[in-house]
Amino acid sequence: MGLVAASWSLHGLGRWDVVLVLAVVAQVAEGRSMRVSPRVEVSVSFMAIALAAVLFGPAAAALVGGAAMLHREGPLERFLIYFSGKSLAGCAAGWTALVAERGLDAKSLVALVAIAAIASVVGTGVEFFVTAITLLIRHGTRPLELWRLLRGSMAVCVALYAPVTALIAFTYGRVGVEVLAFFIVPLIAAHLSFGMHARQAQLIEELEEANERLEEANEQLRLVNISFAGAMVRALDERDKYTAGHSAAVAVYSRDIARALGLPRDEVMRIHLAALVHDIGKIGLRAELLEKRSALDDDEWAEMREHPAIGARILAEVEDYSDIALVVRSHHERWDGAGYPDGLAGDGIPRLARIIAVADSYNAMTSDRPYRAAMSTERAIQQLVLGKGTQFEAPVVDAFIEILEAETVRYQRGRGFDFSIQAQHHSVVSAEGDASGGRTWGAAVA
Repeated sequence: MGLVAASWSLHGLGRWDVVLVLAVVAQVAEGRSMRVSPRVEVSVSFMAIALAAVLFGPAAAALVGGAAMLHREGPLERFLIYFSGKSLAGCAAGWTALVAERGLDAKSLVALVAIAAIASVVGTGVEFFVTAITLLIRHGTRPLELWRLLRGSMAVCVALYAPVTALIAFTYGRVGVEVLAFFIVPLIAAHLSFGMHARQAQLIEELEEANERLEEANEQLRLVNISFAGAMVRALDERDKYTAGHSAAVAVYSRDIARALGLPRDEVMRIHLAALVHDIGKIGLRAELLEKRSALDDDEWAEMREHPAIGARILAEVEDYSDIALVVRSHHERWDGAGYPDGLAGDGIPRLARIIAVADSYNAMTSDRPYRAAMSTERAIQQLVLGKGTQFEAPVVDAFIEILEAETVRYQRGRGFDFSIQAQHHSVVSAEGDASGGRTWGAAVA
């Protein structure tokens, strides 16, 4: 109020009867405000405030702005904040108009448009600042969120209705107070336009909130899925101590091959998950088969070859795992068509399955089994090279060999890979994005 009083004493109020009319108009307009969010409303009262600023200066605009808020109900603290904010915005617009008039010919319509536009920018800017600070302190609403809601309305305010305000002010100087009777026409038009923008802003906010909720639900589903995978492989690990460590190593190898081949990030994440569960079908095999300490006979091998199909059936029942199920089913297919269970060949094999086949075979060869000792890294690489174009897709083998030759012995031997750590890594990277772009198996060396 001190600022209003100072402005009044310095510049005067102007015609009190016109100011009173504009105050009533502003109060009615504010009473017809439109909600754009649970905590934010907009109105066209700024037109009356801007007109008061251009015609009579800061004191009149501040009083019109304050009068606009007199109908507001609620806690005294909230009323005082918004009353002060509206008055301050009007005062700022009025002083801005006065300063602009000194540098421009206020008798020209073009100059009045510029004056009204500048005053509107400053006035709405001050009110936005006060509102933003208030919402940030009281509700934690970020200024950027408020800006997204109000930018359309503020743009309309400056670009379209500032010229209308200038036209009314220009005509007032030549016709007199009677022109204010026509002020109702642009005011109604502004109200309808703001209503459109308010509804649009509301719909955009609701859509953004719905997208956020959907993303949260998807993330929860990803976490549930990886938890399911972890539980299944840990259950299998109780029967076959080799499987979980093997799955973790194959997951790391497969992910790194996919990166080296330039696959998109989502494909890299999918192959990491698919490799983690690629042997899940072994849970459906007899314990004696998994624990046998000698080589399998033909019948036992036939039974063992069922595990890709069993795994695919299990995963097909899980939400969001249908494509993973296809990869798991095909990870023992061969490039030449001599694999199982479907005898697929070449590009007919899912691309991720072709990559897992190389990683799976390499780790199997370099791991100790009950019935044979592990191969050396060099010997296993030789076997991969011999299988190019028959068992394996050649570019996948080439990419993997290049990775192995650049890595440590621990990496080459698949030592220290922990399934639980890899499962946790997968869920974290799925949620946050893998910014490193490199191989993140560091926990394996702990």
